[in-house]
Amino acid sequence: MSDRPKSMSASAFWIAAWERAMQTDLRVSDDTEEEKFWEEYAPMYDESNPLAPYTEALMDAVYSHLAPDDHLLEVGPGTGGFTQLLAPKVGKITLVEPSASMYKAFYASWQKTGYMLPAVLAEKWEDVEGIHADVLFCANAVYRIRDMRAALLKMNQITKRHVFLIQSIGRPFAGPLTLSWNDQLYERERAIAISEILDELAIQHSYRTFPVERKNGMTHEVALIHWSP
Repeated sequence: MSDRPKSMSASAFWIAAWERAMQTDLRVSDDTEEEKFWEEYAPMYDESNPLAPYTEALMDAVYSHLAPDDHLLEVGPGTGGFTQLLAPKVGKITLVEPSASMYKAFYASWQKTGYMLPAVLAEKWEDVEGIHADVLFCANAVYRIRDMRAALLKMNQITKRHVFLIQSIGRPFAGPLTLSWNDQLYERERAIAISEILDELAIQHSYRTFPVERKNGMTHEVALIHWSP
């Protein structure tokens, strides 16, 4: 088993792996199936095995780049675990959250914080238009994006100061990209693939991993990928 075919770029591998995944997992490409999943799982998400509460060292690295008057755009906030950590560090937050079920859980949890409710764009990242922000933050929310090259380029174009991508590494927390090609199985961690696609785009960035012990006691690596546009 190898990481990816030598003749295939990281961005092409991402698309090919996405197209392979959609053949066996309806959630990958079907918005209705994705929403059905979150209708059942979103209400219990924060009680099962959330990531945000266990990322102190990683988030300290993020905080060092934030300013009190920043407008932060968060792509895929889910139930708001990271949003609650970020809120005291910036001036304004706008959310990009296409799932009504996840936003319902977000809203219920947010009412306990005392912070102003962020504005929300109920769209997929690929469909968002006409917005700019000082900072963009996205944690484990790119698994349904087909064209990661275009998604990263868009993040780079709409952000003034800094982009932060958080990506868990390793099963069961994050399955790798997989592709059968010429009778060989290839696997590539999403975090590494994202870094490689940024290299394709000639976007200089930092890639650092942090060990995170989750609520269930399992420890795994979480990547912080960030850059200044």
